Amino acid sequence: MKAFLAAIVFAIIIAFGAANFLDSGFQQPSYSAFTTEGARVDNPGTNLIGN
Repeated sequence: MKAFLAAIVFAIIIAFGAANFLDSGFQQPSYSAFTTEGARVDNPGTNLIGN
């Protein structure tokens, strides 16, 4: 039972660390990530539903 609980705690710590690492270093807005000569997605502004 101790090994199972340790594995759960370890998995949570790894997931939290990976989420923080990926969120801070690899994300970019879609209008800058998907710019090609054929289709260009422009900056959509703020919220698309008007808030």
